[in-house]
Amino acid sequence: MYSNGNIINNAGGFIRETADNQITYGNPEDAPKKKLINSALLYETDGHYSTVYLVCLMLGMNEEDAEELAIATESPDTTIHSEIDFELNDTWADPDYQGSVHSLTGGFHGIEEFMTAVKILWLKINDKNREDCIRQLGELLHRFGDTYAHTKLDNIKPSNLTAYNLHLGDENLPKAIASWKGQGGKSLAKDVEPWIVRINEFTKKYGYSFLTNENYQREAFNGKTLTEEFQEIYLLKSTDKFKMYGGGYFTTEHLTIDSGYPDMIYIRPDWYLNYVKNLAWLLALKFKLDLQKIDISVFERMTKFAAENKCSLKGIIDYEIAKKRGKREFFIPVFYSSPTRLAASGDSIAFTDYLQKAKEAKEFTIKYMMYEGNYPIPFDGEEITNLLNLKFSIKTENYFYYTDAYKLKF
Repeated sequence: MYSNGNIINNAGGFIRETADNQITYGNPEDAPKKKLINSALLYETDGHYSTVYLVCLMLGMNEEDAEELAIATESPDTTIHSEIDFELNDTWADPDYQGSVHSLTGGFHGIEEFMTAVKILWLKINDKNREDCIRQLGELLHRFGDTYAHTKLDNIKPSNLTAYNLHLGDENLPKAIASWKGQGGKSLAKDVEPWIVRINEFTKKYGYSFLTNENYQREAFNGKTLTEEFQEIYLLKSTDKFKMYGGGYFTTEHLTIDSGYPDMIYIRPDWYLNYVKNLAWLLALKFKLDLQKIDISVFERMTKFAAENKCSLKGIIDYEIAKKRGKREFFIPVFYSSPTRLAASGDSIAFTDYLQKAKEAKEFTIKYMMYEGNYPIPFDGEEITNLLNLKFSIKTENYFYYTDAYKLKF
């Protein structure tokens, strides 16, 4: 487990089963209230920020709280300063964050997902320490998403591991997609709910530190830790035998083996849809929201388009967020890095053309919008520039550019 004891210190109440057989963890919380400080109402990255934002809005959370939670979820990858100012972070290269926040543990998806879900539900939003609680919750939600994104593409049976060498090119990409055994995953609720009563009994006996104190766990589980207990249970099920990238103190597996393809939603659309369903269940349970309001058909429509066009959901999902908010415009930012973030700067300068990525996201978003009869005004969108924010990359045609974002109105 990766809480470092912080989460338990903020736990309130205890896990229990209610009289009507609905499951709650402690006292179900209202969506966290915050002071309005020039809310930016921002958009971007499809798997973390935008997915959490849209799910929260669909469930009925107010816009300010949904935005705050989405920003906190995105924070390990990107610091969002404004709706057109998205600064890359590089915690993915930091050993202190790789396992605890990005789920790069070399473990198994089912176990990592379950343990992260329990901690999300257990974390109490404490008004006296609210900022830190939201940060912790955001990191846990980020980790929850990465238990899907950072699951290896290949068949995880040790005797049948296949390296597709996607870092050398996409020649074997169809083979990697075809061999993926995860398909649609399964409902997290079916696994979490039976454990609620048991964990409640242990926390009554040992206190809230039971989830992080391995000595207590070994006493409760006949010499085994909670993780070891889950391993024996989960690894009996074929659907949970999916290895995570990473392991050890530091790893580059998520970048070097498959060249970042696992992070692309169109590679495993059903896997992403299962993540969305389980994410919605978690958030609805934690904040007393109406799970019946989630419209999974919107996500199915987006992933179908992404799979057919082999594109990301960037821009596309932000268009759906704008519609949900009753807005007629949204932005597709051009990511950049501060020189103080060495790994992120190396990526943005020498490896990834973020200007081109934003242009591609804009073009695919326009195509998606046209399917619904919505045509941007102007058709190619509006380029937002800032001469004071000059960016450099050897991947761009002229090396320097000053585009902050593209604005699409409809």
